[in-house]
Amino acid sequence: MVIIYQFGIRRVRLEGGGVLNGTFLKAGLIDKLSILLYPGIDGLSGISSIFEYKGNVGDLPTNGQSLELKNIEKLEAGLIWLQYDVHN
Repeated sequence: MVIIYQFGIRRVRLEGGGVLNGTFLKAGLIDKLSILLYPGIDGLSGISSIFEYKGNVGDLPTNGQSLELKNIEKLEAGLIWLQYDVHN
C-alpha cells in the first residue's frame, strides 16, 4: 500500500469482489465492515464469497482480527444492514 501513503490518502471505500476484499483483509487494511443481507437463496456452486483469499495452503488471512458488531438495521423488503468494526 505504498501508493496510499505517498498521496496522503487516509480512507478508502472498498467495494471489491471477494478476492480484492480478501487481499485487503489479509493486509490488515479493513477497519469497518458494512454488509447488506438480501433475503434470497440461489444455491449456486462456484460463486465467490464476500472474502476470498488466494494464498498458500495454511495461510491465515484473518489471523489476529476480530469483528465487533456496532449496529443492526432492518430495512425495506426484508433487507438487513449489519455494521462491524474490525479489530487487529
